[in-house]
Order: sequence, then C-alpha cells, then structure tokens
Amino acid sequence: MTDIEAASKTQELVESGFTIIPGVMDPNLLIKLRSWSDDVFERVTVPHKVRYQGSDIFVKSPRSWNKGTPTDRNRFPDPIAEEILDQPAQLDACSQIGLEQLSSDETIIILSKPGYGPPLYWHQDFMKWQSPEAATPWPIRIFLSYYLTDTTRENGCLRVIPGSHRKRHELHDILPKAHGPEIQAIEDLTHPAFGDFPEAIDVPLNAGDLIIADARILHAAWPNQTAERRTLLLAWHDVFDFPNPPSWWDGEIPEVVRNANPSSEYERAHEFRTPMQYLT
Repeated sequence: MTDIEAASKTQELVESGFTIIPGVMDPNLLIKLRSWSDDVFERVTVPHKVRYQGSDIFVKSPRSWNKGTPTDRNRFPDPIAEEILDQPAQLDACSQIGLEQLSSDETIIILSKPGYGPPLYWHQDFMKWQSPEAATPWPIRIFLSYYLTDTTRENGCLRVIPGSHRKRHELHDILPKAHGPEIQAIEDLTHPAFGDFPEAIDVPLNAGDLIIADARILHAAWPNQTAERRTLLLAWHDVFDFPNPPSWWDGEIPEVVRNANPSSEYERAHEFRTPMQYLT
C-alpha cells in the first residue's frame, strides 16, 4: 500500500468499523489451509447450537498452549495457527495502517458454513460495554479474518452495518446476547436477528483478502445456498494501549476516555444494558 492508501484504510476502520486489504494471504498458505480445514471437518461434528455460526473450533498456537491442558475435537493446538498469525504480509499491513500495540489472543477460530447452511444472525462481539473502553472513537478490539474461498451473497458472504460500532441502531434494542442460548435457539428466520436493514451492506471478498473489523460492529452472514463449504478463519487481537489514543490520532477524545482509570475492572459481557450511553 502507498501511504495514501494506508491512511484511507485507517480512516475506513475508524469511521465504518471495518476495512479490507486485498490479497494479503500467500496463495500457497491458502491452499494449505483449505486442505487442513477439510481434514478438521472430517473429524469434527458441529453441535446443533452453533449451526448459525457454522462451527466454533478454536485452534491455539503451540507457544501459548498450556502443557497438560486436555484437547478435544473443538479446541486443540496446531503450529498452523502461528503460520497464520505471523504472516509477514499481515504484520506489514497492520503496521502500515497504524495498528499499534497489536496483541493476538493466539487463537484461530474456524467458522465454517457447510453447504446449504443457514444464515448467521446479527450480533456484535464486544465484551466491555460496562467500561469506558466502549467509548473510544478508535478500535481497541479487532478481528483479522480470511475466507478460504471467494464469497458472494449466494454462498454466505459477510454483512455489516457500517458505523454501528459507534452509533446506536434499532438492532441494539432487539438482539439477544450474542452467541447465547436465546439467540441460538431461534428457529424463525424471519426474526429481526436475521433481517435485512437498509443500512446493511454485503461484503463479498476474494479468498486471501484480509478483513479487519472493530469488535463493536454489527455483522451477520447470508445463508450458504451452494453445495460447497464456505470457511472463515478469524483471530482476535487487542490494539492500542487504553486509555492512550493511537499516536496518529488527531480527533476529539471523549471525556470518559480521557478520565478513565486503566486499572479499574468491569464486568465482561456481550449485553448492552446501561452502556448504551457509549453509543451516540
């Protein structure tokens, strides 16, 4: 990326809540991951409760895996996680767009929608709505993701509501807890959690494109209307040293952020409740 292109990506992430950097993943790694993920699904049975997500498999980097921790089919270490997390092109792209103090959870989550799989409900993944961290105009928790095949509406591409990471949307008053029993138990696909909204946009991607998104953004996915599996690999990262702004930040800093005590502890939960005050 040129400096101008990188600055545009940074601005898009801040304002819209997501940005895309094309062609980051090396094609050879992409081929390797397709074969590897297919092998995983040869031995994993996806529980019914995560049918809307498609799967929920956690692959830890060996360097972060506690020896003696029991493994199972849905949680295990694998060196391939480090290959994904440590991609030089990915690290360079994140550096170019100013993602400072980037810290990975050291986990790759496989979210794979099988052929003819159902849609993914609208949700957001932020866990700190009780904290002033929810009020930062820059991201503090992000995911880095890759699809292993090209995505379109037909095979279940991503959907987002741009700006919903900082602005209140009607879904905020409707949605059950993200990934909780209530939303997983919904059987009626006409429920608003699966609805279409005029502000929503499709985000079709090419295999190997890197999508970076703020944990607070409302996102979902269309159903897979093809016979082929559509696999997503996602890794969570913290970014920036709260309450300090990015070195490049020249905008306003909310008072609640300026006055925040970084040592304070807050309940972690997906629910919004009173922290709706942090969404304008």
